[in-house]
Amino acid sequence: MVEVLRIVDRIKIPARGTVYYIKVRKDSNIHIGDIFEDMRHNHFRIKGIEMFRKASDGKNRDYVFVGLLFELTDEVEAYGNILVKGQQKINFLFCNHPLYSQKADEDYEEEYQEAALKHTCALFSYENLLLGKLSLYGKQISGLTIYRGWMMKPEMYRLFYELLEEKNIILINTPEEYERYHLLPGWYKDFENETPQSIWEKEGSLEGAFSMTKSLEGSFIVKDYVKSRKHEWYDACFIRDISDRENTSKIINNFINRQDSDLVGGIVLRRYEKLKRIGFHEISGMPISEEYRVFIFAGRILIVDDYWRQDKKVSLSDNERKWMEEKSTRVKSNFVTMDLARKEDGSLIIMEFGDGQVSGLQQIKPKDFYLRIEVM
Repeated sequence: MVEVLRIVDRIKIPARGTVYYIKVRKDSNIHIGDIFEDMRHNHFRIKGIEMFRKASDGKNRDYVFVGLLFELTDEVEAYGNILVKGQQKINFLFCNHPLYSQKADEDYEEEYQEAALKHTCALFSYENLLLGKLSLYGKQISGLTIYRGWMMKPEMYRLFYELLEEKNIILINTPEEYERYHLLPGWYKDFENETPQSIWEKEGSLEGAFSMTKSLEGSFIVKDYVKSRKHEWYDACFIRDISDRENTSKIINNFINRQDSDLVGGIVLRRYEKLKRIGFHEISGMPISEEYRVFIFAGRILIVDDYWRQDKKVSLSDNERKWMEEKSTRVKSNFVTMDLARKEDGSLIIMEFGDGQVSGLQQIKPKDFYLRIEVM
């Protein structure tokens, strides 16, 4: 069995080192001398095992908690919260086609074919998961796995994670990590000085959102905790002057009504930043700016995409790349995206974070994306 350990906590003990508080399956086969590696391929040899009184987390009785003391083979503490033994490749799990269970969803078919060249890939029914049922197809997988597919609300992702965990399929991001970067309130405080000023309410109501506007001035964007309706820029996204109460109410109300059941969390108002414009969207007329999508894997930059311009070489200075790398080290999840934009003054600003499993490749070619994962 492929062993994937989740680090729940770390306790420093004088003269002994760090004891890693680990969640493991009851049938795990771990021994003193076993070697594990973290997401950055640093190696750790077990030199001590301690049992804890807490036998279960109360949710999954197949798991228990143990304390592991490691010899730091590469002389560094473990990065992140995952340790793996006996698995060379990460698995991938894709949504299947709604009509053909053994075929990948057509929007992910190219990714699926590319990933399958070097990784074990399985499929599942997104539609059945909406009904609370996990239906897997294709090759059997176990161990560390990356999901690539449609966005899920946090409660759906948690169900997905727990159903997969029962089959020893461990998604790269926990439900807590998924929610932290899928929803704006989860990551905002950590990057407050490097992203547009934002305020939010929790009810998703016009009254709650409108009450936040009283002390605000200038232009704002309205969105929920996950998405805006930027392709309806002038009707349900951009508020030119938030002190214009009638227009502000109309824009927010349009957004709420059009999001309908897709609205996630509450209403967010983000201060509009003047960005370096490169054109206008041919359908919606919304302004298009110089933007970049950065995939971050284990706290390191995996690949960078010029968001709007296909086959355009990404042009970033050495100082800007160092700035991006510093932001990446502050991420508290294994696989995320960071969307950046260039302001009119030439500086970069963080526009959004997202869970990497449900973030589109945009202009990145699947071949390039999976080649980068191979060398991480």
